[in-house]
Amino acid sequence: MRTLLLIPLLVLLGSVHGQHLDPDQQPYWTRYTFVEDSSVLIPLKGDYQVHYLQSGMWWTYMPPDHRIQGLPEKGLRLQPVFSNDLPMFQATPARGTEQPDVKVVVVREQDTMVVTLSTYFQGMGSLVNERCKKLDCTRRPPVVLPFRPGLYFPNGRSLYQDPESIGDPLTTSLTEQFDALWKKAMKEERVVPQLNTDTCQQELVLPPDPEPNRTPMRDAWVLRSPYCGTHLVHFPLKGSRCTYNITFFPYSPGKDMDPVTLDTSALDDVNYWLDITEWPIGDHPVRLVADGVEETFTLKLR
Repeated sequence: MRTLLLIPLLVLLGSVHGQHLDPDQQPYWTRYTFVEDSSVLIPLKGDYQVHYLQSGMWWTYMPPDHRIQGLPEKGLRLQPVFSNDLPMFQATPARGTEQPDVKVVVVREQDTMVVTLSTYFQGMGSLVNERCKKLDCTRRPPVVLPFRPGLYFPNGRSLYQDPESIGDPLTTSLTEQFDALWKKAMKEERVVPQLNTDTCQQELVLPPDPEPNRTPMRDAWVLRSPYCGTHLVHFPLKGSRCTYNITFFPYSPGKDMDPVTLDTSALDDVNYWLDITEWPIGDHPVRLVADGVEETFTLKLR
């Protein structure tokens, strides 16, 4: 079995950590709500899951890739937008676009909609900043996305449409209907504050093996997001048995932390995740011994 020495950071996946009331989350990030593909504003019906995917690094080139290689087992924890007798719209927690490839994926039964968020597109009137010029944005309204299987931009334009197309008229109409409801709800104080309760999960990607006669940068990045209350990281097994020894060098004074040793073997439970929520920001040396072979790299924790 896997054992974690020196600090008790093993948690169950279902736990909730660090919940707190945060009505605006981050003021320039965006939430998303999903509606039926209809001329009348109707919350999306049925059982569906929403996934928010981010990948890539800004200092590397990434060709556009709209495919979905795989989805997390669990979707985002959607939350109601309005209270009392108003329609039961649900929205994602606030999200940014910290990485170059960002998508919202909505799955309902056998149908999947993929919305590309990080590619420039025209017709930004359906997005929040433009709408806030006409609305009370003490709370920022979510982007309205009609559910249609296929690949889309947030303004409703299909990825396969003419690039000069400014957007989808139906998406614009549904957004205007939603904004009228939003103004009413804001006036009556019936907009539900959002709770920062998400659990983020990330697989640690080990740096490539060093080449002979070269000393390349051997960095493994873990980028935590402030919209998540709990951050779980899976340290992969290399070989039949391996040991990670992590020494902490925090950026900020007063954030000192004892070293961590993590032993893993091929018999371990695949559902094991490590809670790194309270680990300090910094560049932390890691000594990895896999089947008796030692290597080192730096854990760049942000």
